[in-house]
Amino acid sequence: MPNPLVITQGDPAGIGPELVLKILANPPCPNLKVIGCGNHLSQIASQLELPFLDQYLIDLPLPGPIKIGEISTAAGEHSFACLEAAVEGAMDGTFSGVITNPIHKEAWYRAGKFYPGHTEYLVEKTSSTDHAMMLTSDEITCSLVTTHVSLASVPELLEEKRMLEVITLTHKAMSMIKGQPARLAMPGLNPHAGEGGLFGSEEIELIIPVLEKARSMGINIVGPLPPDTAFLPAIRQNIDAYICLYHDQGLIPLKTLAFDLGVNVTLGLPIVRTSVDHGTAFDIAGQGIASVSSLIEATKLAEKLTAS
Repeated sequence: MPNPLVITQGDPAGIGPELVLKILANPPCPNLKVIGCGNHLSQIASQLELPFLDQYLIDLPLPGPIKIGEISTAAGEHSFACLEAAVEGAMDGTFSGVITNPIHKEAWYRAGKFYPGHTEYLVEKTSSTDHAMMLTSDEITCSLVTTHVSLASVPELLEEKRMLEVITLTHKAMSMIKGQPARLAMPGLNPHAGEGGLFGSEEIELIIPVLEKARSMGINIVGPLPPDTAFLPAIRQNIDAYICLYHDQGLIPLKTLAFDLGVNVTLGLPIVRTSVDHGTAFDIAGQGIASVSSLIEATKLAEKLTAS
């Protein structure tokens, strides 16, 4: 049997703990471990009348008290420690891959962990030069050229090297997942994809030359597509993945079409890492109503990627 996949508990004040309990009650693959706080998971299980199967647990106690649904330094410290233990275990071969539950970025900052999110930490920890955030589902897949940055800063961050990096990583990953060469598309940056330069010059000066270079590398990619129609069903049926230029360009259509079923994959790492595509959901934490669907899909995809 291969080494286990490991799931992180995520922020203990959010929905991560109950998602862990739910997935372990009916695991989608046979070899799973969870890194989290045993006492906290036991309490949540008792409150929500869920089974607590501690044979799956790698216990990492909380550093202090927390309250469900509230941001705290202790929660930030704990979610970061769980992630660090999981990643280090994957890097040394103890785990075959990592599946992450949501963390709260402000809690990380309070704990002195100054990363905008999982991806930035993973890239630094694994010394990965090429990387991309890809969110995938049966309905739609989107990879992001820029991620957790202001919209105002996006145009200056777009450069040929980075765009080609995301295109090639996505093409490789989706070709493997689909079992055939992937078909990609890139929406434009400006309204109507610039309308021939009337609404911005980025398409003419940067995006079109990058797409031509990608095609010369044997990658099937269309664009730049007008962003307001790029995600219509008639177009999506012929596209395996979109290369989106900024966070909300990709995340709005993906979460609209596949909120409970999307999976976040970090491409370009030396380890397999998948994640749910939602946040900590403090507003419903501790109520037992959070959907485990995204975590199930993330676990299934991690198993598939580790076997490839």
